[in-house]
Amino acid sequence: MKVLVTGANGHIGSHVVRLLLEQDHQVVAFVRKGSDLRGLEGLSPEFAYGDVMDKESVSKAAEGCEAIIHMAAVYKTIAKTAEEIVEPAIRGAESVFHAAKLHGIKRIVYTSSVASIGFSYDPNVLRTGNDWNEDAHNPYYVAKTQSEKTAQKLARENDIHLVVICPAIVLGPNDFRITPSNQIIMDWLNGVGQTYKGGLNVVDVRDVAAAHVAALTRGENCKRYVLGGENILVKELGNRLKLLTGVKPIHLPTGRGMTLVFARVVETLCKLLHVTPPFTYDLVYEVVGRYAYYDTTDTTKELGIHARYADDILPDTVHWLLTQNRIKPRIARKIEQTMGKPLTTQQASS
Repeated sequence: MKVLVTGANGHIGSHVVRLLLEQDHQVVAFVRKGSDLRGLEGLSPEFAYGDVMDKESVSKAAEGCEAIIHMAAVYKTIAKTAEEIVEPAIRGAESVFHAAKLHGIKRIVYTSSVASIGFSYDPNVLRTGNDWNEDAHNPYYVAKTQSEKTAQKLARENDIHLVVICPAIVLGPNDFRITPSNQIIMDWLNGVGQTYKGGLNVVDVRDVAAAHVAALTRGENCKRYVLGGENILVKELGNRLKLLTGVKPIHLPTGRGMTLVFARVVETLCKLLHVTPPFTYDLVYEVVGRYAYYDTTDTTKELGIHARYADDILPDTVHWLLTQNRIKPRIARKIEQTMGKPLTTQQASS
């Protein structure tokens, strides 16, 4: 089928475009003028240029398409204002559904996030696609929750089949601009980030792409599919990274309350110094002392995705960071000695 892919040059988007082309779909890659297109090098989709906040450009790109995969979003967890993340998310959803209605497109695959599902304070509780983040503080988490609710409403109003993909922390190659997800691993290796009390879930970008493509023909209407690998303590993920690379991430031993106080102090000092804080109170509020643990049974059963586990994801992620010179030279040399000769960029992205 002919598929419009918004955010086609992003970390997930480039993998989705590649997989669609491999399966002989026609692809319209919707990107902004002047975008970084390194993730699409060697691929030959049809390009359409515009901004998801501009309904006309999205509608023009969607003409003749049979489905839309909507991934374009502002992905950052620290922002000067919430509006710079929230507004594009909501207006982007509105633009995509406007285009679908205009051209009679009856299927949209929508990229959300586990940020819209939220976290538990109990490691024994697994959240599912039936749960919503009703306690979002960070602008990115607010944006994902509100924009997805907008998409669900528009899908029902316009009788459009909507399948929502909610990935956990997306790691892996072909992330040229380094998303906040891969930055977690990068910062741990470079000694500027810390593991903390709580749990998370990581997923390989190639599995996320496969879920999006599968959702073109599979998946219940308006259903949210959580895409993740294993549920794992943050500290344990740091320990596995140490076994792989020889580099031990710094661990923040304080509990949720003390860490929140510390975050407030750091954020205030950074504002006074006019520098970007390494973390913010609202981000710490979302994750520290909480468990991003999920039940992905429906995703496996209904979309056919068997996501990789952390031990299978971390090597390719580290290799990618090495090939992109994102690790400090001294630390990179230690990692190379531990892991062996690093892959080339082409090998890492395959």
